[in-house]
Amino acid sequence: MTRRKTEALRPLTDSERQVLEQLSRSDREPAGQVAHAKGLLAVTAGKTYTEAAVVAGRQTGDTVARWVHEFNQRGLAALERRHGGGPARKYGPTACERILTEVRRPPSPEQDGPATWSLQLLCRSLRRAPDGLPTVSEDTIRTVLLEAGFTWQRARSWCQTGQVVRKRKSGVVTVVDPDAEAKKTLIEDAYLLGEKLGLAVWNQDEAGPYQTKPYPGASWQPSGQPVRQAHEYIRNGTAKMLTLFHPRSGAVRLKGVTSATNAVLHPWLKEQCMAILNTLPPPTSADAATQAALWQVWQQGLRQPSTLPTALPPLRMLLVWDNLAGHYTAEMGGWLIEHGIMPLYTPLGGSWLNMAESVQRIIVRRALDGQSPETPPQIIEALETTAKSWNREPTPFVWGGKRAARRQRSRERRHALGGSGACTQHSVRQRPGLLKKWLTTNQTTH
Repeated sequence: MTRRKTEALRPLTDSERQVLEQLSRSDREPAGQVAHAKGLLAVTAGKTYTEAAVVAGRQTGDTVARWVHEFNQRGLAALERRHGGGPARKYGPTACERILTEVRRPPSPEQDGPATWSLQLLCRSLRRAPDGLPTVSEDTIRTVLLEAGFTWQRARSWCQTGQVVRKRKSGVVTVVDPDAEAKKTLIEDAYLLGEKLGLAVWNQDEAGPYQTKPYPGASWQPSGQPVRQAHEYIRNGTAKMLTLFHPRSGAVRLKGVTSATNAVLHPWLKEQCMAILNTLPPPTSADAATQAALWQVWQQGLRQPSTLPTALPPLRMLLVWDNLAGHYTAEMGGWLIEHGIMPLYTPLGGSWLNMAESVQRIIVRRALDGQSPETPPQIIEALETTAKSWNREPTPFVWGGKRAARRQRSRERRHALGGSGACTQHSVRQRPGLLKKWLTTNQTTH
């Protein structure tokens, strides 16, 4: 039976309540801290220690009573994880800072060997350094790095949206797109709002060339009997693919070709766009002023908008595609507008805004990984067959989605991010969490 405790929980400050509420809702902070925060908030809400223990997932109210006593004495610091037994830590703040100083130093190929740090290389360097740590282990280094917010990450290609480097006759120049931010906003609005406004949103892109060569890939095979591919191959031409992608349904329209010039792309694109328009509901009637306003919405913010004719048809479709020179031809642009299709061009260095590139990677991987095509028709057949298989059970694409929501929540909670917002396989208890960051920036005592 729970013993009666006379000590009451002191009033919480606004910052303490905010941290406790964030901890209680967290799915990535240590479970003990989450339960601790739930118990304290339950007591604040007027529940008894026994009732608060049930809310926090504990068996007796004595645990909650101890939490209350420690919180009254130490504040939020009482929620910190403490040493739970075993050998005491050998390395204090000075030693940990020495490890971090070493990892921040770019390794020298002449002195250290490789050009990037590994745990083994860090350990060897720290042991050999005159002011280093002679007995430090790789496990200690890993723990210190994780606690400091470091993770093991692959290098990623990156470009600044709206700015690219081009080689001209006069030399290398930097080209800037003045409409980069406006184009990005319009494309994101198309993904988020276009379908809700009754407009079909499609993406177009070309991919390739794909060579007639063995493509590496993994598959389930008997142990010791992998698929064997010849290391020699004969170049016998290349193939490309033209893609139209509907993110909301996941449907893809794909055609394999040996070249993707305007003479090939434009007729195919017109044919496919007409087929798509025939599947859409008939447009609603509106006066000329309203139609013009609907078209102008998708040029808002552009310094160099497309020239629209005086008489505009009903707007029925938005087409997101890259800013290649062939996409800006007057003949193709006029045909799209004449049929109620508004082209939205990605900015320089902004091909990541075109979701057709994502589905292309999936199809190419499914079609060619582990295969050894010898002729371009074989590549084309593999790509088109895989697209048909994809369309039997298409996967809708959502711009942003749950991953973007996680990133936004992490920004609001001031979590360190690794770039993609994905979870890590390392234990969250080894990384600095919300409570530790709050205590670092708010050194208050009660």
